[in-house]
Amino acid sequence: MAFTFLAGASVPCFLAQRAASRNTARLARLQSNLRPAGGELRLDTPLSLRVSNLEGLLASWETVGGCGAGSSTGAGGGIKWIGRSVTGGAFQLQTVGTYLHLQDGYNLTLFNQISRDLGEKWNVGFAVPLLYKYYRDYRGLAVDISNSGVGDLSAFLTRRFGEINDTTLTLLLGFPTGVHDATYKMDLLTQEKQLGLGKFTGSATVDHTFDEIWGLIVVGASFAYRGGENSLGNYRAPSGAVYGYSGYFMGPWVPSLGLTLQHFFGVDRDRGLDQQVLLWSLAGTFELEWSTDWIAILGGVSLPFGWDERGYVDGANTNHGSRLQPWTVGLGVTVSPF
Repeated sequence: MAFTFLAGASVPCFLAQRAASRNTARLARLQSNLRPAGGELRLDTPLSLRVSNLEGLLASWETVGGCGAGSSTGAGGGIKWIGRSVTGGAFQLQTVGTYLHLQDGYNLTLFNQISRDLGEKWNVGFAVPLLYKYYRDYRGLAVDISNSGVGDLSAFLTRRFGEINDTTLTLLLGFPTGVHDATYKMDLLTQEKQLGLGKFTGSATVDHTFDEIWGLIVVGASFAYRGGENSLGNYRAPSGAVYGYSGYFMGPWVPSLGLTLQHFFGVDRDRGLDQQVLLWSLAGTFELEWSTDWIAILGGVSLPFGWDERGYVDGANTNHGSRLQPWTVGLGVTVSPF
């Protein structure tokens, strides 16, 4: 037992010594890379120091404005890129496919985002979501329905702050391009089955990255205006979220864990009738990223738990309840062509 306790107590010392050795080796390589032949060591900016230290594998917050810039799930947390990304091309192309499991069906989303840096501090881009929504036994009938097509397009602008661009502010504007008045047998589908919201939307997201030797910690907050009430009397309440992610560098691999707390500031309405909504949710996320200089791949799963139920269930008003919400799995690819 004494030997076991002694071994356990020596682990932090061993890890600290190993980290110091690795840092010394990294510093030697860094000085060698930054010292021109026959010249003096020159560090232009803190950002160039960070770039050289990572030897071509750049963190996503440094290249695309953090995990908040037009993230694959919109404003807030969810399945997000937080590890290394790719650089070197004229623009960055990010594609994330997600599967949302529902009690009566499922939703498939292919989220395509194109962005480009405008210097060291600015990034601009747009996103195109492709949606497929499938529902079984529609309205209790022995019939399945589906709705598919292009969703609401969006454009975003990101501003980076700090000496190493570790804080970002992303503003996103959504356009009502998705169909919001689809019908089945002359009856309008409920709004969650539509492809679009029928109104302009917007969000603001702030991310901050703590860059550690072993990996990254990303914390952030967002607020989303979801369009309010459209011409059909459908209403989407605004929402806010705070979140945190932690990723560990293991060579080209970056496993990470995340936690997102989200709140809806009101109850959604479908043609004037309150819908069943859980106003609060807490979602846990596990992700695994792999990257090289020219491609990055992301896989993740998110499981939320919701509470404070409001709205109507089977025609009766309710203001209680808590339960697990639909889970999501996703797979993404990022490249930087040309």
